[in-house]
Amino acid sequence: MHGNALRRRCCNLLSTTYNVQSVTGTADIFLRAAELTRLNRAFAMVHLVKVKGSSPGKSGFLMLVEPGATLGTIGGGDAERQMIAQAREAVAEGRSRTIAYELSRKPGNLVKSLCGGTNEVFIEVFMPKPCLLLLGGGHVARAVAQLCALLEYPYAVVDDRPEFALAADFPGALQVTCASAGDYLTRQDLPAFSHVVGLGYSADYDLDGLIAAIDRLPKTIHLGAIGSKAKFVQMTEIARSRGVAQDQWARVKCPVGLSIGAQTPSEIAVSIMAEVVAGQPGRESQGWK
Repeated sequence: MHGNALRRRCCNLLSTTYNVQSVTGTADIFLRAAELTRLNRAFAMVHLVKVKGSSPGKSGFLMLVEPGATLGTIGGGDAERQMIAQAREAVAEGRSRTIAYELSRKPGNLVKSLCGGTNEVFIEVFMPKPCLLLLGGGHVARAVAQLCALLEYPYAVVDDRPEFALAADFPGALQVTCASAGDYLTRQDLPAFSHVVGLGYSADYDLDGLIAAIDRLPKTIHLGAIGSKAKFVQMTEIARSRGVAQDQWARVKCPVGLSIGAQTPSEIAVSIMAEVVAGQPGRESQGWK
């Protein structure tokens, strides 16, 4: 059998095998994507959108890539291995991308293959949405919660005042808890927070919550509080007196929010959420740092 005919036969056999897997696995892929979305986790969908010539994958093949696993296929072989690596890199950057490659062993090719055709894939990145812990359930918290609902960002509220920790006032919240922030942060069922924001009903309450967050939550979480620079100087002195290391306390941003001259609770909420949005991976904005 001539070389070209052999390559076509091998690729056709691979295509038949993976076509069965692609058809039977599509529902599972979308179910897993829905579950990862519900869990607010990052993943990528690799869509094989264009095929020309001999290729084990066919247009419409789909593969889901998450940090420790994959589901589905775009045809197997080195092409699939390379696209898995590309998908994980795209997730790390927070940006979708399109990649065209040739299935050959020409020097410099991204993919090494004997099939001879060309493929184009679209790697669609799905990033976790910000998940906020609001320290305090007052006017600013309610305004922030309304924007979270509009943006479909998950959030939770904790306040030690019963009248400000009412689930009815925060209908979209994951949790509304009447407790000290420190006690709340000992729970085992905490959401995967990305931001903890002290909303200023009490400097002591904000301080206790931020110190507990530094102690108990991952170092990747953004921490902030509303308030004046003078207030933050005093909070800093108290935090240091309680043994919080300087580099840990330096993670706290105060005043939090973009500088837009905000005055009302709604304006303050806009400034806070604008900074949260701008700080997401892949955004061409100066976000929360």
